[in-house]
Amino acid sequence: MLNKTEIQQLVSSAVAGNAQSQEEFFKKLSVRFTKLIALELRKYPILTDEADLAEKTDEICRYAIQEVQKWCPLCDPNFSLVRVMNVLHNVLDTCITNWLANISKSGNKEAEYLLFMILRKKLLERVSRKRGKDSKYENE
Repeated sequence: MLNKTEIQQLVSSAVAGNAQSQEEFFKKLSVRFTKLIALELRKYPILTDEADLAEKTDEICRYAIQEVQKWCPLCDPNFSLVRVMNVLHNVLDTCITNWLANISKSGNKEAEYLLFMILRKKLLERVSRKRGKDSKYENE
């Protein structure tokens, strides 16, 4: 596992155009994100009952890395690991909600409930962020 300084050096080298560093960055990102995906999917037994967990994890990870390369290119002067993580998490959330939506179409009440709970949580997070921004401007 890389420490923070090693990650910064790898990213700096990759941003500077070093192809080997870019490849290594995405390889390490994939390894870390694969673990996160597997942990997240295990929270939803209905999903892991529906398909092969390892296969689905790899599929989501490949798609997420493609999205990172598209939305956060290493050559972008505004590249940041925060943006990378946001893209990765958005892809994971989207994949899980789409998967649950497809299962719930067959009338599966558990999938419907889980989908509703995820959407409710996202809405509450968005409202909370909006309130935080509004109160910040009220205090100025």
